[in-house]
Amino acid sequence: MRQTLLLLAILISGTALLAQDITFNSTCNDDRRSIRYSDSFTDYDVQVKGDVSVNDDDTRITAITPGGYLKISKKTFGNRRAIIIESDSKGSLTYEYYEGRKEVPYDPEGKKWLADVLLEVVRISGIAAEDRTKRIYNKGGIDAFLEEIHMIESNTVMGAYFSALFDQFKLNENETMAACEAIGSEISSNTERGSLLRKYSDQFMQSNATMVVYFKSISKLSSNTERGSVLRKISKEINFNDPKVISAYFGCVDGMSSNTERGSVLRNLEKTQDLSEGAYVRLLQSVKHFSSNTEMGSVMRSLENLNMQNPEIATEFFNTVNSMSSNTEAGLTLRHILKRHELSDKNMLKLLQSVKHLTSNTETDAVMTSIRKINLSNEQVKTSYFNMINMMTSNTSAGSVLRYTVKNHNMPNNAWKSYFSVAGHLTSNTEMGSVLRAAIPAMPHDQAVLDAFFASTRMFTSNTEHGMVLRAVVKDAKFDKASCMGVLESAKMLISNTEKSTVLSEVAKTSYITDKEVKDKYMEVAKTLTSNTDYRNAVDRILN
Repeated sequence: MRQTLLLLAILISGTALLAQDITFNSTCNDDRRSIRYSDSFTDYDVQVKGDVSVNDDDTRITAITPGGYLKISKKTFGNRRAIIIESDSKGSLTYEYYEGRKEVPYDPEGKKWLADVLLEVVRISGIAAEDRTKRIYNKGGIDAFLEEIHMIESNTVMGAYFSALFDQFKLNENETMAACEAIGSEISSNTERGSLLRKYSDQFMQSNATMVVYFKSISKLSSNTERGSVLRKISKEINFNDPKVISAYFGCVDGMSSNTERGSVLRNLEKTQDLSEGAYVRLLQSVKHFSSNTEMGSVMRSLENLNMQNPEIATEFFNTVNSMSSNTEAGLTLRHILKRHELSDKNMLKLLQSVKHLTSNTETDAVMTSIRKINLSNEQVKTSYFNMINMMTSNTSAGSVLRYTVKNHNMPNNAWKSYFSVAGHLTSNTEMGSVLRAAIPAMPHDQAVLDAFFASTRMFTSNTEHGMVLRAVVKDAKFDKASCMGVLESAKMLISNTEKSTVLSEVAKTSYITDKEVKDKYMEVAKTLTSNTDYRNAVDRILN
């Protein structure tokens, strides 16, 4: 008796003071649970060991696990009452009832008091949750169950009831939707809600209709971590052919404020689900709203099954790249798509338009020199390609792209003309010379192409670079009369007698010097030499 009174004293003294707001405090140690509840009028302290069963009208205890107990203390306006129900080794129950510190016979006062408070206690503590769920559902269906959920204030207890429902019953579509909606509206704890949405994911994925409700319920999680965890946990196939499912799923993703979690969910999505083309479009739209360039790029480069032949997908992909403010991430993403896909002419135009958004010459260079195949016979593609190079503000980078173009792409005559037009706009004589010399072995000796080539040589302000290019033409294996006439005409522009004389010397060594037209043009150039010595040497070379 002294031990019981001491336990009662601890139980009563531990009861919280009158509270202004509802508070819960629940702890669990093995099979022991302690629950404290306070509102503006009442304080409850409930301690439980083992499993407890109640009768059908929730007015009395019918069984407790052998060796277990149920201890209830209630304080209302300063009045304390308590009951201790213990189960012996055989499961027989003994009752002790107290008013204040005074023990009072259990029957009838204690029995009556227990009948009055037990329903409230089971709702506070979650005792007999499985049995009560089974009884309530069997009697009144999902509506009765949800009415009971509405009467429970503890997130943990509600979680126990929902678990009991899903574990014991196979719900139909409407019941599943109703239960899922209630999880989102009744439970305020992200942890508890997330736990249920993860654990019973397969049940919520039974149809398109339940999927939509499921994703909307997930959307109510205010914790990015919980929301991301639930979405990544989904293993059952999501029907991404249903527009409503697509909208609900990506609406759920878009509502997350963490770029890291959003990125993690979307990177995981393609690995675990079969995405429709409509889903890919919506995924890219979702990525476009990220505020982190790093996450945007990471997600886009993780997409292995993009159908870039689909115009909507291609448009959304490049629109998303264009929304990036990081040259590095945009450049990496464009290089990735070039590596993974052979782009159509329309998509190449989109890519070149995206390259225009890059403000870094280094990244522009890196992307342009990653193009493995391009149709420069297409007038729009050709124009956009060379306009892009012409827009580069770095001679070094522009020169790099032009040299790459000569080495790696097939160029029709019109493309060569554009190539030389861009080369002529380089403000670095060194780069211009390098670009033109790279073109000499590959360029066709079509007259229009040659005219464009020599027109670009007239843009040199360096006699040295100009002369080097002209001598390279003379030494080229395809050197012919037309190119010889072009060299001589361009040489007239050289101001340096030394450079001009050197070019004439190279021409004089060729067989074309015996041609009257070539010889006349040679003498015309020689007469522009202002050095008598250089002039005599030039004349002597063709006379001897």
